[in-house]
Amino acid sequence: MSTRILERIREETAAQHERIEQNPYAKAAFDQTLTIDQYRSYLAKFYGFIKPAEEQLKAEGAVNHLGLDLEIRTKSNLLEEDLIHLGMNPDEIAQLPLCSQLPELSSQARILGYLYVIEGSTLGGQVITKQVMKFLPLSPESGLRYFYAYGQETKPRWTEFREVLLNTGEDPDVIIHSAKETFRLLDAWIRE
Repeated sequence: MSTRILERIREETAAQHERIEQNPYAKAAFDQTLTIDQYRSYLAKFYGFIKPAEEQLKAEGAVNHLGLDLEIRTKSNLLEEDLIHLGMNPDEIAQLPLCSQLPELSSQARILGYLYVIEGSTLGGQVITKQVMKFLPLSPESGLRYFYAYGQETKPRWTEFREVLLNTGEDPDVIIHSAKETFRLLDAWIRE
């Protein structure tokens, strides 16, 4: 597949991407009005979406067929670490609401669309990490594990995912539809 898939997916998800960046939590992070309690709620929202999606991916095992190691790309464990740092205990985390309106992850093409959003968010997470550190007492090791995610490995991990996307034989229309659906459902969950 040519680099056209990357151009198409970026162009065709631009509106959804922009909308999710305008959610109340993200806006508060960038205008430096986000409180620790709001930040904890923001992480809980991500956890409620990502945890059940990751469980579904693990059950399917399809990510491994794509040549991607799901273990190093798991984000729910990072969210758990952050939530514990912010004062929640494991029992409270286990009681957090989980999203029931997840993107369909029934094929490799759909998984690639989902991962485009989740893996792509690690790039933006680097920006959010720097921003939040300006006004909240958090660091990449303490409370910002999720947003910092891969740290110095962010670009290499994105490049690896990008190569999988470029070399897949999957239908680009399905991949793009899945990415749009993931953005839409995640945004709706965060704003709920």
